[in-house]
Amino acid sequence: MARSQEVSSRVFAADLRNSQSRISLTGTEAMKIRSRAVNLLLSWTASVLLRLLFLTVRVRHHHVDSEGSPYVKPRGVQRYTFAMWHDQIVMAVFSNRTFNLAGLISQHRDGGYLADSVQIAGIHPVRGSTSRGGMEAVREILSLPDLHLAMTPDGPRGPRRQMKEGVIFIASRSRRPLVPCGMATSNAWAIKGSWTDLTVPKPFSTIVMIAGTPVLLSEDLERDQMAVCGEALTREMSRLDEVAERILQGDVVAQKLIDRSDDPTYFPFLKVQSGRTVHRAA
Repeated sequence: MARSQEVSSRVFAADLRNSQSRISLTGTEAMKIRSRAVNLLLSWTASVLLRLLFLTVRVRHHHVDSEGSPYVKPRGVQRYTFAMWHDQIVMAVFSNRTFNLAGLISQHRDGGYLADSVQIAGIHPVRGSTSRGGMEAVREILSLPDLHLAMTPDGPRGPRRQMKEGVIFIASRSRRPLVPCGMATSNAWAIKGSWTDLTVPKPFSTIVMIAGTPVLLSEDLERDQMAVCGEALTREMSRLDEVAERILQGDVVAQKLIDRSDDPTYFPFLKVQSGRTVHRAA
């Protein structure tokens, strides 16, 4: 009898532990669901407020190729890879309506807020970065040939405006010509982050946005060639930021400096394709 009671007690204790485990798991799942709902609500609220803010902002957009811009509805089949710095994300996402655009966003927790916000803005989020989920992101990008791709080469964790070669690799392997971008604004808040500021234009300010000369990279670039291309991309993005600032200040000559289609020093390994504005770096 005592033996039977001991066995029953053990069974009861085991059932109690299992029940507690199930209750704990259910509670965790419920918390995740609530957290997800809160994140979506915050992202939706931020997106609405930014849309309202940008209704007051004047945007001047310059692009070299007729379709080499995420703000132009594509007529052909060619898609592009747009490179901009992480602190310029708000201006890039909310300044104009985008077409056929995906954005590469890290799998870190902070990237979840951004992924929700860009999806609300009509941009397809692709989750991954050089440090986590990179190959999965590349495979997804290759499966989306109808979409442009926007990337921040200094993300997801910085350092600020220091190039990572992931953008070169993805532009090369996906056969999407690489488009350096530059931006400037007349008046903005600098929202402090852990490793970079986030530029948010103030009401009634002006933004100048530039999509530079596209470059079609060879699909079999070696690692040392990617490093050289990364340095060239950094220089061009910095140059276009300066050109945007000059246009903003009223420099009438600056706009002519955007297009480098006929500049043989524009990009390493450059081969000009006759009759096209897309250049090949091989």
